[in-house]
Amino acid sequence: MKRAFAIFGLVGLVGCFLPLVPGISLFDVRAFDAMSVYLVMAAFAVPMLLGLSAKLPAAAKAGAVGCFAYLLFYKFGFDTFDLVIHGSIGAKAIGIAAVGGLVSSLASFAETD
Repeated sequence: MKRAFAIFGLVGLVGCFLPLVPGISLFDVRAFDAMSVYLVMAAFAVPMLLGLSAKLPAAAKAGAVGCFAYLLFYKFGFDTFDLVIHGSIGAKAIGIAAVGGLVSSLASFAETD
């Protein structure tokens, strides 16, 4: 499962550079609110790096859950569904990666080493 949330983190990070709406990506919006954009990118990058590590302790799994939960419950909220349904390819990648990453990082607690 740790490889799964690493892949979802990579998909979300790549989605930050793809268009949310035609012509504008999340990375292009950093001129208006740079800290928010960098926090979203970090919330995708941290689980990606944690999932690529050799040994994954429970604290690292909790960190991945925290990153994806920040994206779903604090940053995007119910707008995640709007990202997936109405957005362009980058918005779809970000929304699917956030939902799939949270599910796979929560499921990683169920597997044994």
